[in-house]
Parts: sequence; structure tokens; C-alpha cells
Amino acid sequence: MIKLEHVSVVFKQKQHKEVSAVRDVSLHIQKGEIFGIVGMSGAGKSSLIRTLNGLQKPTSGQVYVDGEDITNISGSKLRTIRKKMGMIFQHFNLISRKTVGQNIELALKIQNYPKENRKTRVKELLEIVGLTEKEHIYPASLSGGQKQRVGIARALATNPKVLLCDEATSALDVQTTEEILELLKKINKELSITIVFITHQLEIAKVLFDRIAVMSDGFVVEENDTYEIFASPTNEVTRALIKDNIKLPVQVVKDSKGEILTVVYKGEKSVEPIISLANKKFDIILNILHGKIEYIQQKPIGILVVTLEGSLDECEKAKKYIAENVEEITLYNRSEEGEPICNIA
Repeated sequence: MIKLEHVSVVFKQKQHKEVSAVRDVSLHIQKGEIFGIVGMSGAGKSSLIRTLNGLQKPTSGQVYVDGEDITNISGSKLRTIRKKMGMIFQHFNLISRKTVGQNIELALKIQNYPKENRKTRVKELLEIVGLTEKEHIYPASLSGGQKQRVGIARALATNPKVLLCDEATSALDVQTTEEILELLKKINKELSITIVFITHQLEIAKVLFDRIAVMSDGFVVEENDTYEIFASPTNEVTRALIKDNIKLPVQVVKDSKGEILTVVYKGEKSVEPIISLANKKFDIILNILHGKIEYIQQKPIGILVVTLEGSLDECEKAKKYIAENVEEITLYNRSEEGEPICNIA
């Protein structure tokens, strides 16, 4: 559906200084998938997504949408391409003096949607986003989640093939964010719309994206399906973004005897009793201090923090056995920060 080939974006600032916002990015986004672009502020996410609908021309490289090279098109051809792509913004951008229905109708008017069909289309869109009763209400009376639903309805106005979402939930609370994500998943499934979503919020990535590209300093440093990104990140930037910052209470750390280990499970191993088996197999004591299993793309990832006590020989055997049966095992730093200090596996 969308293909980027060696795309770079360079901005020229005062005194002829150049800033590289996007550096040699190549991505293939499949039709019907929800593709996430994640990274910290300044990573280049917004500049990259703006190349997809022609709001930002690449300095070099090519951008293809639905098989068409849009890199250098303009005028009526660009307007035609933009009809295929809806945009959802962080801050809603609704016109306060117009009602909900009028805000959506304006989007239809801008795209030259047949005038005689606009009222019917507005009602259809409001039904899709669950705001049928809000057609004649002004934006000031809406909650943040309702305003974003209007933004989504407006983006869907001309039956686009792609939705571009620029930090579309970062201004919302947790519960409202969950509702918006469920709505986007429903739209993706029922309308077969490809969604490209940029965010710095990793919790969103876990529940929404099929695949993820991680950006840092303009580069895509890692790309994979969502489960593998969280279960087996390969780049240090990705690991820093997704690491589970487990911080045990200082007193618990001080009172614990022996070594403290952080154990990460993946897939079927997440539900295997490795710790219990190690306790039985070796002359050691493993005590669980913290544990959780979460599901990403319906597959589990488990994390345990345990203490290990016993003779040096038995402890080394136990650690080797555990390392052979889990994704990762690290030593827990006995400082207040509680960060892993080395990888045993």
C-alpha cells in the first residue's frame, strides 16, 4: 500500500545550517495492516509521516502510495492522492464555531464530495464513530475522546484507503485512549483501511500495531512485528524504549539474600514452571519477588524477579539451566535504581 525507498528529509535553517530529520528510510507498509512508527521526540516520526501525503517533500528518495510514485507530484494529482489518505491529529483541530456535523461536512466540501450526498454521509460517519446524537453539538461541549472521534469521522469523510495518525491519543487519558484504540481497530477491520500511527507511547504499540518501525535520530533502527519487537529487541535504542523498569522497594532489595535475577520468558515458555523445576532440580532456593505475564498479539511475555540462594556451584548450575529455558536472564543491580547490570545468557 505504501512504499518508501531511501527517503531523506533535510531542513535548511539560519546561517545555511542543515538538519537531517529523516535519514535514508526504506519501509514497505502492507494493505490493511496497522503499522506503527515509534520513537522519542525529535526522532523524525512526524517528518516521515508527512512525506506520505505530500505535506513534506523528501529531499531524496521515493514515496509510493497505492502503486503510484507521489514523490514530486503537485496540483490536482496530489489532491487526488490525498483523497485516499485521511489525517488524524493530536489536538483535534476542530472549528469551534461550527457544529460537529458542520465540521465533518466541511471536510466533504473541501474534497468536492457531491453536495446532495453530504448530509447522508455525515450521518453515516457519526454512526461509525458512535456520535450519532452529537451532530448539532458544538465542539466546546465535547470531551477529549468525543472530539477525537469527530476528528476520526472527518478523516474518514472521503472513504480513504489510509489513515495517518500523528500522536492521535497523546492528549487523552488512559481510559479514553483505550476506547479510541478499539475504535481504530474496528475501523481497520471493518473498512479494510491501512493505518499508519506514530507515537512515543509504547502501551499503544502493544495493543494496536501489527508491525513497528523504531526511529532514532532520523534513522529506522529496527523493524519487526510487534511481538518480536517487545520479546526480542535487537537494537539498543529499542531495548531502551521498551525495557520494563522494575524497581523493587529499597528495603526489599536490602533484606534479600543471595543474588537477585530478572528472568524474561517468551511464547510458550512464559507459562512453563521453570523456577519450580529449578528449585527441585538443584540444591538452591529461588524466591519470587515480582512477576507478571502480559499478552501482545495474543502471545505471552513473562517477567520474574527472583532471589537465588545456595552454594556457588549449585547457583551457577541453576542459572545455566534457567538461561537455557528462558529468553533472557540478567543480574539485578542492588542500587536504588534497580537496573540490570549484565546479561547472564
